[in-house]
Amino acid sequence: MELGRVEIKSAPQNKVKRWEYMLLIPLMICVIVLCVVSSRWRESLKVQHLVISGSRVVPVEYVVGLAKIPLQSLLDTVDLYAVHEKILRQPFIRSALVTMMYPDGIRIQIVEREPIASLNTGQLRYVDRDAFLLPQTESFAKLDLPIISGVDSLKQTKIGEVIQTREMTQAIEILETAQSIDSALYHSISEINMNSGKDIILFSTDVGVPIIVGREEFRRKLIMFQAFWDNFVKSRDVNRLQYVDLRFSDQVVVRWKADSQQSKTML
Repeated sequence: MELGRVEIKSAPQNKVKRWEYMLLIPLMICVIVLCVVSSRWRESLKVQHLVISGSRVVPVEYVVGLAKIPLQSLLDTVDLYAVHEKILRQPFIRSALVTMMYPDGIRIQIVEREPIASLNTGQLRYVDRDAFLLPQTESFAKLDLPIISGVDSLKQTKIGEVIQTREMTQAIEILETAQSIDSALYHSISEINMNSGKDIILFSTDVGVPIIVGREEFRRKLIMFQAFWDNFVKSRDVNRLQYVDLRFSDQVVVRWKADSQQSKTML
């Protein structure tokens, strides 16, 4: 009796399994056919266009030239890693992402280095927030940036290297501080003279007024200078201003060209 019951239960299960296998075979065939068709389709695709994004300083045409991807070449034969490495040879490009755009394109997304100042090392150069030395190229956009001067041994640094000096670190710190306070304050600085280790001197874009800042407390001094400039200088003839001295606590010392003595402004 018990054996009969076992046979009655197992028979339907075996039939179900056979049907499952029979249905699975055509499904597997379909998958294989689709893979073959898809592979052949992909192998026939050609590069019809490139999409470049993130380019502001480096011209789009320049990025295309760096990539060296021939149009009408087979899409799947493009070495994305090789294209990525070619693009990164341009010092202005910090990073890049190269991806396929099926069915007929390649996308190149770049992140540029942003120059914060220019340098004169015998030739015009730029430097970013990381003190990374950047080239000057005529085809690039014109950049209106403060000049950093008075830093020794700049000629020893090559394009694509980081300028590892305390003088450059402090110069960039001053510019970043000015940007964080007010972008207008940053753009009012035409030059930072690091003065070969002596008191740092800024020059304003307005008639080149020298601003002595010393070597410390840059944020406090720049805030004090901006308040002085907005409240006092703009109401007078800026051409009469001879220099501004920020080395003293809670006061700005100035000399006007017509004055015989210095004047002090408390803030």
